[in-house]
Amino acid sequence: MYDIELYSQQLINEAVQMKATDLHFIPDDSQWLLTYRVSGQMEPWKKLNPRLAERLISHFKYRSGMDIGERRKPQSSSMMHVKQDATFALRLSTLPTKSNESLAIRILPYFSSQTLSSLSILHSNAKILQDVTSMTQGLCLISGPTGSGKTTTLYTIIEQIVRQGGKTIITIEDPVERIIPYVVQVEVNVKTGLTFNSLLSACLRHDPDVILIGEIRDEVSAALAIRASLTGHVVLATVHAQDCYTALLRMIDLGVSRFDLMQCCKLILSQRIVNTKCPLCQGSCHLICRRSRQMSRAAIFEILKGEQLKNCISSQTNITKGFLYEINKAWALGYIEEEEWKRVAYEVF
Repeated sequence: MYDIELYSQQLINEAVQMKATDLHFIPDDSQWLLTYRVSGQMEPWKKLNPRLAERLISHFKYRSGMDIGERRKPQSSSMMHVKQDATFALRLSTLPTKSNESLAIRILPYFSSQTLSSLSILHSNAKILQDVTSMTQGLCLISGPTGSGKTTTLYTIIEQIVRQGGKTIITIEDPVERIIPYVVQVEVNVKTGLTFNSLLSACLRHDPDVILIGEIRDEVSAALAIRASLTGHVVLATVHAQDCYTALLRMIDLGVSRFDLMQCCKLILSQRIVNTKCPLCQGSCHLICRRSRQMSRAAIFEILKGEQLKNCISSQTNITKGFLYEINKAWALGYIEEEEWKRVAYEVF
């Protein structure tokens, strides 16, 4: 067990050193493949024998509080990892395969150095993110595919609200990824009856000013989020959608009336992570710097608010400029390379 403890620590330390955001243990017939994600790209790393891989997975499950005897059902949890003077939050997820168990580990800085101005490539978008922290009531939706940085944006907004002071904040997460000081963070636990919907109903009676909802996932959570935003709370939530307009359609599909959306929805953000020009050599290294060997990354936001938002809701017609407009602007201003512009434009077109 002591050897496995040391080796598990070494794996995470090496991943942190490589600036990896994810680790994946992928089972095969005769061996396990360990891969990592850096700057959005998956890379093969190590090959592990089955015995070692199974012991590592059991050890990570034990340390994070999962049931190590349960291999037939998916599980998720989180834990902390300390590397010298830095602390990281690990989000773990298991998934049973035909004969073994796969493990994915998301690696996040426990204490974020992100600011609202550093999130976005375009300064105008950073100003709108700052405006979200001053909202007194209403719903703000953040959409985008998996890995687009939605959670980072939500946490950065919440941390800014904490710094400004004067508000009670409650988050409902599955799981809690990292602790934010002075914020009431509640974790979903279906086994003990702490379902997403029951927690959201309970937190409305807990006198919050701001409620963060990890994800609006069904009709009940959509209705509760709308009710909370209509009764004087600020509600920040994510919804799985490709852009701002489809986020609206998603809410309507979940049974929210257009009238209620017009009353409570103040802002919709949709985002993508892009590789920006290297700050050390201004792009001459073709994205991956020969000196830092890392990509500089930031978000591009599509933003829907004000009269344009109301017109989209009332007409159910997409009248937004869309992501392509924002990507073209970032490229024209010289923030991203032409290769990156082509990649992102092809993805959202």
